[in-house]
Amino acid sequence: MQPSDTPRRSSLPRRWLFRFLLPLLILGVAIAAFLALKASRPDAPQAKPEERAWLVETMTVEPARRHPVLTLYGEVANPDRLSINAPLSARVAAVPVEDGQSVTQGERLIELDRRDFQPALSRAQANLADLEAQIREVQAQHESDRQALALEQEIVQNAETALSRSRDLRGRNLASQADVDNARDTLSQARLALNTRRERLSTFDARLAGLEARRDAAEADVLAAERDLERARAEAPADGLIGNVEVTPGDQVGANAALLTFYPWSGFEARALIPSTRVASMLEALQAGNPPRARSRETDTPLELERIAAEASGQGATGLFRFVEPDHSLRAGQVLTIELEMPAVEDAVAIPHSALYGNDHVYRIRDGRLERAQVERLGEYRGDDTTGDKGVLLVRAPSLAAGDRLATTQLPNAVDGLRVRWEDAESETSGSSTTGATE
Repeated sequence: MQPSDTPRRSSLPRRWLFRFLLPLLILGVAIAAFLALKASRPDAPQAKPEERAWLVETMTVEPARRHPVLTLYGEVANPDRLSINAPLSARVAAVPVEDGQSVTQGERLIELDRRDFQPALSRAQANLADLEAQIREVQAQHESDRQALALEQEIVQNAETALSRSRDLRGRNLASQADVDNARDTLSQARLALNTRRERLSTFDARLAGLEARRDAAEADVLAAERDLERARAEAPADGLIGNVEVTPGDQVGANAALLTFYPWSGFEARALIPSTRVASMLEALQAGNPPRARSRETDTPLELERIAAEASGQGATGLFRFVEPDHSLRAGQVLTIELEMPAVEDAVAIPHSALYGNDHVYRIRDGRLERAQVERLGEYRGDDTTGDKGVLLVRAPSLAAGDRLATTQLPNAVDGLRVRWEDAESETSGSSTTGATE
């Protein structure tokens, strides 16, 4: 039994090795064949990526002498504003106007009860009449004193003669001492009356001056009372606007109480801060007799720079603008956007806002690629709009020449050398320099 078991045991490892190595051998041959085929394949041609050209709108540079426009933000004011107050304590009789109403010169604004003003006027007139009567009395008395002075002088002389005669008779025992005393008393009384008359004559000018001064004061009181009575009815001093009506008919108001406010149309002006860098040129224009022109963006009302305030700050100085034409839509405190026309600048180029990058450069197109050009921003522009509905800026740059083409489309990836393209269909029909559509 042992000899037959030995050959069977030796055949088992061989069979096991054959089953394990055969798959590995097949896998190795397959890998080697794959590597051989890969190594022997021809190289595939490499595809070159095509550079993208960005579609942009363009315009042609046209330098010219143009006026930049400086945008200011101002406030409407009226320094000629008139506050109408009550002259005396009185009752309001009528208020025929309302806040915001436009009125013409001479139109009634408010009326107080005239009966409240009449007593003061009557007292002033009575006082004046009394003083005038006193002056006439003093003047008549003065004339009487002048005439009586000569008579009293004669009386004194007669009294002196009588006293001298009484003394002579007394010396001859022809008159009593009582006669002498009576003659002396009569002389004293005559002299006293004469001195009194002279004193009244000497003080006449002072007394008359005092009465005349009182009369002048009384006349002033009458005029004031008459003026107050006239002020019981307030009328518009010019064409203007009513504001802040404080009372209604029947109200009792005190002296100097505010009744309403009146704004004359001719007094409206606009005040706006002019940057410090522009103040000097504005002053030069004013001194030369060429006030800069301006326009309100909201109302399209023309304005004119009339003067510049005396005080300035680090930011600039306040410019005071006159409205060239009456504008009944103006209101005190209203905020306006003022477009101030600056002195003309040579070689200024009008571009749309979309053409400006970073506030200081644009992109010129040369050979189908962008080229950065540094510019100086001068301001905005109100002249001939070469860019349709877009806002227009004025810039200046020595590197820009007439005929240069600028990109007017805002590209987020705009850099020097970026390839661009544009459509010029409009130039083929009308010769325009600005065409295309944003991609």
